[in-house]
Amino acid sequence: MNMPFSIDKESFSKSLEEAGIRKVAFVFHLTVKDLNGYSKFLKESENSFNSKRLFRVKADPVAREGMWIDEIIIDEFPSTQAAFKFLSTFDEALDQVCAEHTVLAIKPEPSVLFSMVKVVSSAVRLFKGVTDKGIPTATWKAENDAVWPDENQMKVARAQNLDEPLFVYNLNKYKPKAEYNNSYEVTKGISGKQAYDRYSKIAGFELLRRGAYPVYGGKPLGLFSSDKECMLVNYWDHFIFVRYPQRRNLLATIESEEFHKGEVHRDAGLERVAIFMAKPNKKN
Repeated sequence: MNMPFSIDKESFSKSLEEAGIRKVAFVFHLTVKDLNGYSKFLKESENSFNSKRLFRVKADPVAREGMWIDEIIIDEFPSTQAAFKFLSTFDEALDQVCAEHTVLAIKPEPSVLFSMVKVVSSAVRLFKGVTDKGIPTATWKAENDAVWPDENQMKVARAQNLDEPLFVYNLNKYKPKAEYNNSYEVTKGISGKQAYDRYSKIAGFELLRRGAYPVYGGKPLGLFSSDKECMLVNYWDHFIFVRYPQRRNLLATIESEEFHKGEVHRDAGLERVAIFMAKPNKKN
């Protein structure tokens, strides 16, 4: 099953309303070709149609499965009508200032959820906090690039400023049924999502004790792209946007012994993932 692609936006908006979906967010994946025009777009589009520009980040200079992104923007809208009025108003401008642009529509999870996670992170840091220093070792390498950052992404990530905050974009597709190797004892019938949740509990604690946590997420609803070969033109289950106080926190986490205990569950639960790393742009 593929997500809606280049479909009639008005019909898609109506179908979301009929499904009872009110609040919608757009995740913009932008490859910019006209910097002056892009600056104008940013100024004119910010907070229009009662939207909120929650995040604007600059992606690491590396492609993921052939997809190169300069910036990622997340705008949230109070209604589907407002969201698609925004898209109708600024779609032509995006065509003019971007070599490629892809818009992922999601149903956002409640903001109170992320506020609670932030509080939990503060408490965990108080009692079990870890302070990462220096340059983490670089021994970790993914065995399955389909569900982890690939070698080029990690190489570029390690070459950036390790003191800067880091955002990690995750777009997950879960397996219908988890697939563990024969050496791992696990109850039969566990779903891919349940396996991933096991990974999240282990990896999540390592994130929380470093002050890292999800700051946004939701259910993917549809996709609009100027590139018909875009790697995102597939069905996805969950979008997660995670913030790390420093880039070295991610690099230290994936080298930790506790984190390695959770890798088997991620490998078993995920079918594929679209993942991008980025640094803050302005106020994020």
